[in-house]
Amino acid sequence: MLTSSVAPLAVAVLSVVLLSILWTQRARRSHLPPGPPPLPILGNLLDIPRKLCVADYQPLADKYGDVVYLNAVTQSIVVLGTYAGASELLDKRSSRYSDRPSLVMASLIGGDWLIPYSGYTDLWRQRRKRFHEFFSATAIREYAHAQEVGARALVRLLLSTPENYFDNVEFAFGSTIFSSVYGIDISSPNDEYLVMADEVMRIIKEAYTPGKFLVEVFPWMRHVPAWLPGMSFKRKAAEWSILLQEMRNKAFDAAFDKARRGDISPCVLTAILDKGSNQRQLSEDEEALARDVCGVAYLGASQGSSSTFFTFLYAMALHPDVQRRAQAEIDIVVGRSRLPLMSDRPALPYIDALVNECLRWMPTAQLGVPHRSMADDEYNGYLIPKGTLVLTNTRAIGRSKEHYVDPDEFRPERFLKDGQLNRDILSPRAYAFGFGRRICPGMHFGEASLFITIASVLHALTIRPGLDEHGRPSLPSSEDVPMKDGFLTYVSLRPRKASTYVLCADTPKYLATCSRRGLEPTVVTVGARTSIEDTRS
Repeated sequence: MLTSSVAPLAVAVLSVVLLSILWTQRARRSHLPPGPPPLPILGNLLDIPRKLCVADYQPLADKYGDVVYLNAVTQSIVVLGTYAGASELLDKRSSRYSDRPSLVMASLIGGDWLIPYSGYTDLWRQRRKRFHEFFSATAIREYAHAQEVGARALVRLLLSTPENYFDNVEFAFGSTIFSSVYGIDISSPNDEYLVMADEVMRIIKEAYTPGKFLVEVFPWMRHVPAWLPGMSFKRKAAEWSILLQEMRNKAFDAAFDKARRGDISPCVLTAILDKGSNQRQLSEDEEALARDVCGVAYLGASQGSSSTFFTFLYAMALHPDVQRRAQAEIDIVVGRSRLPLMSDRPALPYIDALVNECLRWMPTAQLGVPHRSMADDEYNGYLIPKGTLVLTNTRAIGRSKEHYVDPDEFRPERFLKDGQLNRDILSPRAYAFGFGRRICPGMHFGEASLFITIASVLHALTIRPGLDEHGRPSLPSSEDVPMKDGFLTYVSLRPRKASTYVLCADTPKYLATCSRRGLEPTVVTVGARTSIEDTRS
């Protein structure tokens, strides 16, 4: 009798509990930002793009607004489409949004040393602090000469083999940061260190893309044998982990050995050694930290700068009027007897504005690196659950009519007022390099390299579109230009039989005398785009 009376009561209690859970989930969902309707169990797994491509995320923003919510089974994702939203959460509330997603693939490939992608931990803060010591706005002045040398090397390469401009650009930026970090000169685009860095960057783009691998949704899959169907991610991870460790250690070991013999140029590594607890010796912890800082500095700076430089090349071929104005400023300030120096920068505001416009018009990190919320939060009445991945649509910010007039147009002068940089307009430096405590620590070095390389190339060369078989300019419009997607998204126009860009010196070579820090002048031969009498008119 007692049993028969308890059973209905138990069913009633269970029903109330289940209804309460369903009601709570529904109420919670009603407070989440707008997004595609979720499927049972899978949520929005089928709505999430398989790669970090702004073109794939943009339709979601067009349909649901500036804050879009997605859910992949148990993983919440929020995509921010305005500077106000990104600044409010990632800058002003950075203590809550400075974490990174804890990805299974990152653990499997041994990527914990990659500072931009590692979690918000005490070790991360230690690495970041050490990185800042050598790449702050003040510290990078020590690398100005190396950046100038790299820019001149690129000019010579573009003159001698313009058809190989893609590889030449990656080589120039890669060799500049490599020599600055490790004190070792690289002489060929096919150098093993450059090839290795390019491969590792490809791995990072794939391994750190949310939703790319099912093991991120179902972590238990990491324990399934690699030989079973569907476990190809484990075989990839095994190969990738070897390459990542080689990237971290091989160049460091070679440079460390040279430093011990006293056969190395001043660089980040020698500065770290000099600051060590014992001159030219490092403790185990100090050495591990030095390997992390050097590896990340080389990997990040070379890839980001070269990506933006490809945007510059494309923009100059598409907008010859902008190119002529930039060259006119360089002619007035620098003249014809030498190449630009970093010390010329204050007198070249249009070149600075040109760098800004390249960063705004086609930002390389168009969705940034995902942040992760560390607690439940509220924004504009919306709930952002703890553990949410937060992506920022920097391309949408750069093309926002709220901040820029005619944002689809390429106009460097938008950043100028009375002949100087206009501080009243939103600088792309505020969003192109990330936000808050996770802003790119190498931004100052990369931006300086861009400036001196762009100024040097414009001083010596004229960039024109390649010609098709009928002798007509062949260049896709900005709406149709192919892009290489991933954490770094950039113009992807590798030269074919007919170069996409023609970089030409219009007159014979001239001698430029260059001196640095009181050293004896060195004569270098570079290309000149004009004679002493300006033939461009």
